[in-house]
Amino acid sequence: MKKEILRMEHVSTNDTGMSNLHDFNLSLFQGETTAIIKLNDGGIDKLIEILCRNCPICAGKLYMQEKLVNHKGYSNYSRNNVNVIDRNSKLIPYLSVVDNVFFSPANPRELIIHSRQQKQKFRWLCEEYGLTEMLDANSREVNDFQRCIVEILHAVAGGSQLIVINQIEEIMEKKQFAFIKSLLDEIARHSFTILFICLPHQKMSQECDHCLFLRDGQDIRMVDRQNWYMKEQLLSSLAAPHTGKRVNRTSEVLLQAQNLQLYPLQDLSFSIGTGECLGIHGYEEKELNLLLQMFQRKLQPDSGNLLFENRDFFSHAPDENKILFVQRDIPNSMMMNELSYMDNLCIGLHQRTDSQFRSSRIFKAIKQHTRESVGDIVDAQSIELLTKEQKITLLYERLCLLHPKLVIFNRPFSENDFYVKQYIAQIINRLKQQNIAIIILTIESCDYLNIFDNVITLKSVT
Repeated sequence: MKKEILRMEHVSTNDTGMSNLHDFNLSLFQGETTAIIKLNDGGIDKLIEILCRNCPICAGKLYMQEKLVNHKGYSNYSRNNVNVIDRNSKLIPYLSVVDNVFFSPANPRELIIHSRQQKQKFRWLCEEYGLTEMLDANSREVNDFQRCIVEILHAVAGGSQLIVINQIEEIMEKKQFAFIKSLLDEIARHSFTILFICLPHQKMSQECDHCLFLRDGQDIRMVDRQNWYMKEQLLSSLAAPHTGKRVNRTSEVLLQAQNLQLYPLQDLSFSIGTGECLGIHGYEEKELNLLLQMFQRKLQPDSGNLLFENRDFFSHAPDENKILFVQRDIPNSMMMNELSYMDNLCIGLHQRTDSQFRSSRIFKAIKQHTRESVGDIVDAQSIELLTKEQKITLLYERLCLLHPKLVIFNRPFSENDFYVKQYIAQIINRLKQQNIAIIILTIESCDYLNIFDNVITLKSVT
């Protein structure tokens, strides 16, 4: 009989700052791999949070290794021995690979580093899992592929109860993820438990003993390997392939692409008008990075035409303030915490006014206008303590102040909870009302947010 590692029985949460779980059930067993196929992002962040730490829940029970650790009447915020591996590095920068594998602040005994013993254990781990050629024990610089392997070895060395792999398939090449998937399958055979969290199109992550469909924080259906035919049927019915959509245009065309070839992308044609939102849906992050470089005029297509305001985009550079870019993880990547609210608001204003000097009269008028929208928070001397929603609102106010013709969002929903995604969607709709055109580069299917006027799906050479 297999040992139960995790059991969640009818778990519900009530967090006003995140999307929640609703009557959620999940059982995981030692030596098995399970995939959660998320049909949208509802409840995912909350699930990961309560797996790692026993935060309050409003209903249900959570067991770790058959021990009740969290229920409605008892949540002590204790940590579970769960390791999450995602796009964000957990490594300590100044430590070597071998030190990161064995470093454990939770175990004071491990803080006394025995270099020789560690290197012996490290060599044994590398030989056991075929990693001898992959890692240098003394290196302090690793790429994403190596970093994920180091974090996996850290989980193994620490005897992790559960290893959660959260959408890392999208940040590396297919061969690299195939190697990591094979490594994790081998680790599972050594009595570890692996949980993958993935999107419907990420087939490699779904090659597990069990698959659970999750939507709006609620488990829809668990499918075992022996009933694999049901998984494909459910994928077809619950997560139909994205086919794109198009509505009739009533606005003037601002940007137009005609039969662009940008290897491996091919036959890329689209147009967008003022006040419209175009979604460009890809299946790999590197495809979107190619488009981002093209829009930034760092990379030209192999053939085809790209016109902005009826002029060639590459021979006639648009003015700086006409096209603005918003990078992913909006609340963190687009702000400078050490600056005041108003200094953050006015970033880039010189491009609009064609002056490096700030007029006190204009500054005062901007502050007064912004105060009417957001209140006294405009007086903040630092934005470090602002909530995600307040920082997103700050970005919206800045974009309205600069009033570009086009804003290009690079995966704005990829690292935010469902609740925050909805807030970002509201902001994007408000930008559209200002007659600002929006392009959203995305891997996730975000149709449920109701922001797109047109959606295209990228075609690439196979």
